[in-house]
Amino acid sequence: MVIMSQQKKFSKSRKPKLPRKRKKACIKAQGRASYYSTVNLAKVDGEWPCKFWVNSTIEMKPVMINGTVALIPTPAQYW
Repeated sequence: MVIMSQQKKFSKSRKPKLPRKRKKACIKAQGRASYYSTVNLAKVDGEWPCKFWVNSTIEMKPVMINGTVALIPTPAQYW
C-alpha cells in the first residue's frame, strides 16, 4: 500500500499588466519607469487587479483624516 503525502497547491499570483496596445500607449504617455514602478508596487501590495492611473487625470481631493484635512491624489481615469 502506497500512502501519498498531501501536496500543498501553491497559487501563482498573476502578473499585473496591460494589454499590448494599451501598454504601448501608457509607456509612450507616461514613461517606462512609471509603468514598471506601478507593476512593482502592485506586486508588493498584493493588489489585484492592478490599477494603472492616467497621470494627466489625477486630481487632488480633500479628505478628513483624524480631524485634519489632507489632499489625496485621486485618478479620474485608468488605462
